[in-house]
Amino acid sequence: MIKSFILATVLLHSAYAYAGGAHTDGHGSKNDQEMGHWQAPESARQQLSPIPADKTSINTGKRIYIDLCARCHGVDLQGDGPDAPALKTSPTNLSKMSGNHSDGDFAWKIKTGKGEMPAWEDDLEEKEIWSLVNYIQSFKKPEPHGQDKHDH
Repeated sequence: MIKSFILATVLLHSAYAYAGGAHTDGHGSKNDQEMGHWQAPESARQQLSPIPADKTSINTGKRIYIDLCARCHGVDLQGDGPDAPALKTSPTNLSKMSGNHSDGDFAWKIKTGKGEMPAWEDDLEEKEIWSLVNYIQSFKKPEPHGQDKHDH
């Protein structure tokens, strides 16, 4: 239970610290660097999930998320979990990050942790980490018809 609280706290904290609610530039951009966002190494960011984002994987990821992350990041990934007010840094709104950060970025942060966000690589199997990533990415908002998210 304590590990779950710490994990949720750290995941939420790191996501919020990285996204800051206004993060719109890509990783490595000048704005990204100036805001002090937590960045995964380029090699990690380029990794794609080896686990298909099918119903089974997303359901597995949801179960893990509810067990380990929701107390900080909130049930709906909004960064408003019941433990969020006790954290030094507000948890990240993962629903805003979904689709705006790579699979590898999420996986690396889940594995390594930072600050209040615990590292989960010793507690979760690789498949579980990628299922958790697939669940988070399933919150991606669809692009308006005819627009690419990279068009500004």
